[in-house]
Parts: sequence; C-alpha cells; structure tokens
Amino acid sequence: MNKTKSISFGDKIFARVTRNGHTIYNFVSEKVSNMADLLSQIRLAMKDIHGLVMIHIRNFNQGWGDERPLMLYARKVRNYSFIKQDLYDAPRQDSFNAAVQAPERKMLFPWETH
Repeated sequence: MNKTKSISFGDKIFARVTRNGHTIYNFVSEKVSNMADLLSQIRLAMKDIHGLVMIHIRNFNQGWGDERPLMLYARKVRNYSFIKQDLYDAPRQDSFNAAVQAPERKMLFPWETH
C-alpha cells in the first residue's frame, strides 16, 4: 500500500468543499499535477468565501482519499472611486471634504523644522 498521497497529471481528482456539514463546492479535474495546483484552483473558485472549510479529496486513479481543513480568505476589493482629486486641490462641496480638510501649504525653512 502506498502511504504517500501524490497527484500526477492525468489523475482523476474529485474534491468536495464543505462548511458545517453542507457541500458548498464540488470539483472534478484531470488537469491537476500536484496538491498546490488543486488548492489554487479551489481557492480561485471560492474567492468570495471567507472562513474555515473542509476539503474532501479523492484520487480515483491511485485509490486514495484525504480530508483536511482549509482557511479561505475572501478577496478584498478596495474602491477608491470616492477620491476624484488630490487632497491638496480646492475642497469639494460634499460630505467627504466636510470631514477632511486639506492641510494649508506653507514653505518650511530649515530653522522651522526643529
């Protein structure tokens, strides 16, 4: 019996991702060459999911199965569309600039920095 659980390109891999006993994703592929490829494809498919999940992996060709936890981190999308101009430009007339005022520009001389 082979104790190492390896994945070769062309092996039929089944993977099931569960959370709290409920299946949230099923994956079947023959184009995975190692465990890193498998996990990266699962993470890509689950990019909006955050939290601890269980992965049930079955290699049909080699006849082994495995179960392991995986922590998923949701992709963070930052939206900076509310900043439409440099903060040093003239203040805008909206709620954002009401709370944040641009600092006054002043030339500093060397004796004023200490």
